[in-house]
Amino acid sequence: MHIFLLFCIFGVNFPPLEEGEASRLAFALDGRDSLDDGFAVLVENSKGWLPISGQSTDSVEPTVFLELVEDPAKYRGEELSISGVIEQQSAAPPPWEFVMEWFVRDESGVPFVLYVVGDTDISAKANIVANVRFYKTVDLTGRDGQVRSFATFVTSSKAIKSDALENIFPLPLLLVPVVVVGAMVVFLLSRKKAGRRLRVRNVSLHIDEVIDAVDDALMDLPDNPADALALLHESAEELT
Repeated sequence: MHIFLLFCIFGVNFPPLEEGEASRLAFALDGRDSLDDGFAVLVENSKGWLPISGQSTDSVEPTVFLELVEDPAKYRGEELSISGVIEQQSAAPPPWEFVMEWFVRDESGVPFVLYVVGDTDISAKANIVANVRFYKTVDLTGRDGQVRSFATFVTSSKAIKSDALENIFPLPLLLVPVVVVGAMVVFLLSRKKAGRRLRVRNVSLHIDEVIDAVDDALMDLPDNPADALALLHESAEELT
């Protein structure tokens, strides 16, 4: 399972880390589920970012997620571009309540954590593309008792683009009216023919299955970060 992260050249979009800041960031503790001084460095740095550009940027070969998790020190503070779907949003723990903590799943199903500095109207289930800096890895124990490492990133709300349509109307919700209207048409037509009652019954069952699927798609993740990430990881493994 891989998450592809594109190294990009953003120019002034990312203020360079000063020597002192880079030194503080180097002491970030991988594996520990806490926000240390390195996090403070990236939060302050993100406040100087420029809005994300609509133009494409230069990039090199994709970085394999496994390499990033296995050697986080090598990529600490690197400027990256990530994309995915927001699965859950909450405020970061004190004293960082003004920073949002998002659980995001990339197109291959791999979950990661994105810390967003600044106000934004982007909501859960939105597709996003963001310029970020890699922070560190965090080890969390899931419901199955297994410890897994996840990548965490820091970004500015100005450095995120989202799909407005997906943001307002998740795809499963858009399908519900179509299915319901279609079912009503079939039902009205079938009432005129008693011999087709069995078919109407079968159609109703299919509608129930679709509604259940929609409910599952919109189901909230557990509030506990470890359980939420573990659930995302498990669902990603089921797809492979």
